Amino acid sequence: MIRRTGVAVAVSVSAVALLAGCSLPDGPSGVVVARDERTPPATATRPYFLTVRTANGERKAFQVYSDDYDQCAIGERYPQCKETHA
Repeated sequence: MIRRTGVAVAVSVSAVALLAGCSLPDGPSGVVVARDERTPPATATRPYFLTVRTANGERKAFQVYSDDYDQCAIGERYPQCKETHA
């Protein structure tokens, strides 16, 4: 339940930021361990999420643009994966 609430808050904050004309903040550095589409099917206007395992072992999910989602496979390091495939 806590995870769902956290994700809902993150989605809400991201939606407000996008509506305000802001770009998405970069997620934490780590190894990509999951790729989620919260509103299947994901499109350029629907959210994409990556989950990384950080250096201290925590799992962090965050919203990314569709290009970053496509460029970062499970097992790759974020944010390097989005930069090396550009």
